[in-house]
Amino acid sequence: MNRLANFIKDSDRQNPFSDSQARNFSDTKVICEFYPISNYWSLFNDQHEILLGTRGSGKTFLLKMMRYSMLKKIQDPQAKQLASQKKFIALYIPMYLEFVTHLTSLETSEQQQIQLFQFAFNCLLAQSLLTELTAILDEEPDQLVRARTNLSLTMDLNMMWFDDEAKGISDLFSLTTKLNKLFYNFDIKNSDINTVPPVFRRQIGSSILSVKELIAKRLNLSEDPTWIICIDEAEFLTEPLQKCINSVFRSDSKRMALKVATLPYYHKTLETLEPNITVSAGNDFSYRVVDMKYNSMDFRNLTNNLCSHRLRTRFDSEFKIKTVEEFVGSCGKDDQIDYYRQEVGLEKSSYDFITKEIINEFSEKRKRNADTYPNPRKTVYDKFAPIFFTRRMFMLSKQGNTKPGWYAGAQMIRKISQGNPRAFIQIMNNLFEKARTSELTPKVQHGVLYEYVESLCESTQALEMYGPSIYRELDKIASILHDRVHKSDLISAGCNFTLDYQNDDSFFHAKKWIQLAIAYSRLIVDENTLKNGIDKNTQYLLSNTYAAKYWLPMRADISPLKVKIVDNQTHTYTVKMPREQTRKTENEQLSFFEEGLL
Repeated sequence: MNRLANFIKDSDRQNPFSDSQARNFSDTKVICEFYPISNYWSLFNDQHEILLGTRGSGKTFLLKMMRYSMLKKIQDPQAKQLASQKKFIALYIPMYLEFVTHLTSLETSEQQQIQLFQFAFNCLLAQSLLTELTAILDEEPDQLVRARTNLSLTMDLNMMWFDDEAKGISDLFSLTTKLNKLFYNFDIKNSDINTVPPVFRRQIGSSILSVKELIAKRLNLSEDPTWIICIDEAEFLTEPLQKCINSVFRSDSKRMALKVATLPYYHKTLETLEPNITVSAGNDFSYRVVDMKYNSMDFRNLTNNLCSHRLRTRFDSEFKIKTVEEFVGSCGKDDQIDYYRQEVGLEKSSYDFITKEIINEFSEKRKRNADTYPNPRKTVYDKFAPIFFTRRMFMLSKQGNTKPGWYAGAQMIRKISQGNPRAFIQIMNNLFEKARTSELTPKVQHGVLYEYVESLCESTQALEMYGPSIYRELDKIASILHDRVHKSDLISAGCNFTLDYQNDDSFFHAKKWIQLAIAYSRLIVDENTLKNGIDKNTQYLLSNTYAAKYWLPMRADISPLKVKIVDNQTHTYTVKMPREQTRKTENEQLSFFEEGLL
């Protein structure tokens, strides 16, 4: 098996996959690593949207790359057309945790927090506007025209925002300095908000709404563009601050469209700043899910681009690589059967042999009926082979120090990444480190990937607020599913399940940790559930990281397992194995999941 990872052996160069947090990337790095997925182009519209994406799904990349200063550097015909027409001009506003915490940590009323947020937001918006205007002016080839336009724009903006004599203000850079002074010298605890120029104290977006016609005139734009305000990391906003966003959704926003990136279930209110007035999805704004499927062409192209670019930054241009497959190598067509064949040999991996073995592991009743199954390729092999492979590879992993080469290959890396770019980079980081000392054979890759999934599942305990609950519940649920796959006759099984709640109160309390588990990619739900929320009938799928750790087939079964929640007064949850005796330790109150009958 040929793999370019072999050339890394004994290398002391920096690991190109060591950084995975896009928030800290420079604009240059973002541009170089950006791959325009299909969702990207359709974001250039005049609709308010809430972008839902799990942690590490690429929301920051999408929003940063919508800015004109970034858009114009994309080598793509659609990007060139958007940049030249200037019908959409995007501004980027990150809601940093420390920024929001600073506004809300003081003993201030909700109204005061809203006033401070509007001021801070409008300042950041104005700063972002000046950055993009500078990028637009840089396109003007005539230096004299560029200087005149810069000066006239600066004077117009200063007049609208500050209404003063513009002392010391001569260009956009000096105006930016003036804005920075206003923003950073304002003492939230002691300064008087009434000393702030009125435009910065009004509804968020006022700093652009007040000047957009002037800008269109000074730049000689054929029509007033739609100003897209990209609000990143909005999961940090409290409900009072979310009302500020909702108020823009509900009002006449005058060619201003908000794109609000947040985690699923973190935009918690539909209220506006006006009492008794709310917003609704589909009328005032739309939800858009930006998570990618692990087997989508978008994710395949993005991961190939990431792998190729990052490796070329650490090695000379002779290190030519285009795909993840070239880096880690692959068995056959990189399908499950190819890795199974490498472990058991040609004879035991033939279609006839596997079909016979599958039937041998059926229950006695199913064995007797097997001969009557129509189309055995579909009803026996295709249906049960993924479960059969998982059972056999798990058995092999338990034989002494045997380590099968099962979790290996580019397709498996993408599966375990679950379509998440950050997870992919973290896995590649581990593989690169291993490649320094070992050849990345399928067995070695398996070891690296299994260590990764174990670590990720363990890290669940550290998730905010409900981490310990998620860790405990998913461990028990995954254990039940594991036993269903491995400790019985071969049956159709997968990673999906439903929850049966004892009462409404039980659902209410379980909902909190379930939503967090979804936001952090421990549980997978369909797009409709991401947009509209979970209910008592929601079907869940354990993430592929959990499937890998607990040796489960990475698939949904036609009949999901039903798990029953039986709660007590504390509403802390655990899972009870079927027919297992319930125990309650001293000073410990528990409630129980119980496997339902199918």
